[in-house]
Amino acid sequence: MSANENINRRDFLKGMAASSVGLALGAQALTANADTGSDTAVKATADPYTGAPVKCAVIGLGPRGREILSSLAKMPQNSAPVVGMCDTYTDPYFIKKSTNIIPNVTVQTDYHKILDDNNVQAVFVATPSYQHKQITLDALAAGKHVYCEAPMSSDLDEAKVIAQAGAAAKTVFQPGMQYRSNGMHLHVMTFVHAMDFGIIFSGRSQWHRRGSWQRVDPSDARMKALNWRMYKDTSSGLAGEIGIHQLDVFSWVMNHTPISVQGFGGIIEWGKDGMQVPDTIEVIIQYPNNVNCYYDASLVTSFDGAFESVFGNQASVVIRDQNAWMFKESDAPLIGWEVYAKRETMGIGDTKTGTGIMLVADATKQLLLGKQPASVGNDVSKTALYQSVGAFLNTIRDPKANPLKCTAQDGYTANVVALKTNESILTGQKITFDPSMFTL
Repeated sequence: MSANENINRRDFLKGMAASSVGLALGAQALTANADTGSDTAVKATADPYTGAPVKCAVIGLGPRGREILSSLAKMPQNSAPVVGMCDTYTDPYFIKKSTNIIPNVTVQTDYHKILDDNNVQAVFVATPSYQHKQITLDALAAGKHVYCEAPMSSDLDEAKVIAQAGAAAKTVFQPGMQYRSNGMHLHVMTFVHAMDFGIIFSGRSQWHRRGSWQRVDPSDARMKALNWRMYKDTSSGLAGEIGIHQLDVFSWVMNHTPISVQGFGGIIEWGKDGMQVPDTIEVIIQYPNNVNCYYDASLVTSFDGAFESVFGNQASVVIRDQNAWMFKESDAPLIGWEVYAKRETMGIGDTKTGTGIMLVADATKQLLLGKQPASVGNDVSKTALYQSVGAFLNTIRDPKANPLKCTAQDGYTANVVALKTNESILTGQKITFDPSMFTL
């Protein structure tokens, strides 16, 4: 163990306190009020999503619905009991995929039965995005708290109606923009908005995952329903169905809506499967002060996976799921805590991109537990979806103490950017954003 690593907890805390915006500040976004130095605080923040039970129902039991069910099942101390599930498809093998996660719950085929159940407090809408509107409006009208998966809709007019209803609701409405609740992204944003990276002049993100979107079924009708993401009339393409989260990170970093977008795309490999939307896209989004951000997504290659990166004149950052690394410029001022941080050499093969300082999102909690964040690292078991679901439940329990991480306006703004990006890709035309486009 090096001298820098072999420091006691008290000295580490002193170093943290001396930092202008150190790890502790970033960690507060994930574990509020954790930085008290007391054992009581450790118990209070160890499971941030523990609380009074919120009885939940999931509408739509496809892959995303099942991911939500898994997140609810993992919530501590039965704080999110699932009392209802719904899907119009009743094949026993399909239903069993959900009942294996949450047993002993009757699966309804009519979502109105879920909404009529007074036992249900919160509803997760996880149907295909083009089906969100009526379900969401009916759920809000029934007085339910609603988590609507992103995008809210593959149609902008419908997305606006959903967002307006969500903003006006007396219950909690949260769009499923999961990065807005993700501890690592929140952590990085403290550095970005505190200008620790200096002047942000560019951003780059990608999502690469090889595989056709086609799902096979003997029934033609079921094939059409399964493969809704492949068709122009039901899908917002890679930009809307996948890229909405990463495109939103750009606007979050810039703290501004974009000025324009130019998209490119083509069907490189999966046209033989009936793909109507591009399976590979490249996008340039322009923000004020001539800041350009680049995004590409592909179903043709898995190379280099998925990440978000932000470039500043003093430092840059790369985020990969629950991990992030900061790359300092040689003449950038020293941040007080970084002498204690763990460093990793990044790159592929013989090409090394530099030494990255690991950013640890749950550092404060680890310090209070007597651990060293640089050695322990981030809690990668808590996915972005899990944290988004947990944040929604916490807002239901106490809206004042846990305000929404993603509002109806945030969700609508992201929806506009994503769907206009898809429009630019399909038409090949540059689209200029008018500020009025983002008004609810």
